[in-house]
Amino acid sequence: MKKIIFIFSIFLIIILNVKVLATEWRYEWENTYIEVPLYASINAYDDIPKAKLYKDGIELQDANISYNRNGDWLYYYKDIDTSKPGEYKVWYKANESRYRPGTCNNYKQLITFKVIDTVYPTINLIKDTIKIPLNSAKIDYKQFYTVRDNLDGYISDYDDSDVNYKEIGTYEVKIRAVDISGNETKKTLKVVVEDNNGPVITFLGDNDIIEVEREEEVDFKEYFKAIDEIDKDCTSTISYDKFDINQTGDNIVTFTFHDKQGNFSSYKVTVRVVDEVPPTITLTCDNISLDYKTEPNPDFFKTFLVEAKDGIFDLTEQVEIDFSQIKLAVGSYDVIYKVSDSSGNVSEKKLLVNYVTDKAPEIKTIDVVINAGESIDFNDYIEVVDDSDPNVRNNISVDTEKFNNKEAGIYYLNVTVFNSSGLYNNAYIKVEVVDKGNNTLNVFNIIIIVVLGVVLIGGLTYYLIRYKNKKKLSNLE
Repeated sequence: MKKIIFIFSIFLIIILNVKVLATEWRYEWENTYIEVPLYASINAYDDIPKAKLYKDGIELQDANISYNRNGDWLYYYKDIDTSKPGEYKVWYKANESRYRPGTCNNYKQLITFKVIDTVYPTINLIKDTIKIPLNSAKIDYKQFYTVRDNLDGYISDYDDSDVNYKEIGTYEVKIRAVDISGNETKKTLKVVVEDNNGPVITFLGDNDIIEVEREEEVDFKEYFKAIDEIDKDCTSTISYDKFDINQTGDNIVTFTFHDKQGNFSSYKVTVRVVDEVPPTITLTCDNISLDYKTEPNPDFFKTFLVEAKDGIFDLTEQVEIDFSQIKLAVGSYDVIYKVSDSSGNVSEKKLLVNYVTDKAPEIKTIDVVINAGESIDFNDYIEVVDDSDPNVRNNISVDTEKFNNKEAGIYYLNVTVFNSSGLYNNAYIKVEVVDKGNNTLNVFNIIIIVVLGVVLIGGLTYYLIRYKNKKKLSNLE
C-alpha cells in the first residue's frame, strides 16, 4: 500500500511540474475590420491585418510570422468582390517560423472586409427649364433628365405634385435618385405652363446655336423636344430651311413642328457650320532605320507618304516635310509631315528615323605586367575605334571575375564594348601579375646552392690532392 501511495505521489508531482513548466503561446490580431472602396484592388488591403506572437504574455517582436489568407470554413478570400458593396469575411491563419509554436491560441482569425460605395448618383438635366402647353396631361419627366451611377440598381423618381397643369405659371419638379448603398441625390426641374396652340418646342442646346461639322450628317431632332397638348410628342414632325452643309459659316434656320390638326410652331436657331476636324496623314510606317551617313532629302522621305485627306479633298501634294532635326550621327530623329486645310486645321505626323551603323567597334589591347597587389586601370591599356560613336569608350566592360591582382600568374581578361547602334566586339587583354617576394626568395636559394656547391667541390678537390700526396710519399718510402 505504501508503494502505491509513493508511486501516485511521484506521478502527481510530475504532472504538476509539467503544468508549471508549460509555455503559453498565443496570437493577438489587429486591423480585423477593414473598409475597402468600391472597385479598389483587394490586394492593396489584404496585408493590413497583422498578428503578434506572445509567449507567456510577452510579445516576441522578432517573431517571423507568415499568413495563409486563402480562407477556410465558408469564408474564403476568393469570394471577395470589390465591385459589389457589402461585408466579406475571410479566415486568416498565422504561422511563425522562428519559434514554431504551432497552431496555438488565436492562430486563426476571422477578418472582415467591408466594400463601401461613397459615390453619389448624378442627375443630368437636359434642360433646366421646360415649357409645356396649358391643360397638358401628366408628363413623364424622365425624358428630360438622365441618371448615372457607378453601380446598377439605382432608383430614380420625381415629384410633380407642385405643378398645376391647368394654370399658367412656373413650377418645380423635384427629382431624386438613390443608389443601392443609400447615397441620395436631388435636383429641381423648372416647368413653365403656357398657352400655345401649336406644339411646345424646347430647344435642348445652348444660346440658340447648333454647331455642326462640315459635310457631317446631323439629326436635328436631338436638339429639340416638341410636345403638343393632345398629340404629345411631335418632335418627329421636324422640318427646316435648307442650307449648305458643305460651306462653313452661320445660317439662320427656322425649325417647324406641327400636330395632327395642322397647328404648328417654329423656332429659329443659328446653325453654325464649322470645320474643326484636321486633315489625316497616312504613312507607310512609323519608323525606319538608315545608315548614319545617309544624306536626307525630301524625295526620299516622300516615298513614305501614302496620302493626306481633308474629308473628300486630297491634300497629299500640300504636305510639308521637315527633316531639319536630322544630323549625320548615330541617333533617333523625327521627320515631321505637316499639312493644313482651308479652315486652318493643322495635322502633323512623325516618322522616327533611326540613324545607325552596321560596323562594330574595333578593340586593341596592350599586354600588362603588374606587381602583386598593384591596382590597374584597364582603360589605359585598351584602345577602341568607332567613327559612329564618339562616346563608345564609356561602354567598355572588362570581365574581372577570375582576376586576382594579389596572386601571381598570367590572366586573359575578356574585353567587351558596345556602340550606340547596339553592335559589339570583344578581345582579350593579357595581364601578368609578378610576386617580387617569391623572386627574392628564389635568388637567395640559388646563392645558397651555389655556395654549397663551391664548398663541396673545394672539399672534394682538397681530399683528392691530399690523397695523391699521401700515395706519392708511400711510394718513395
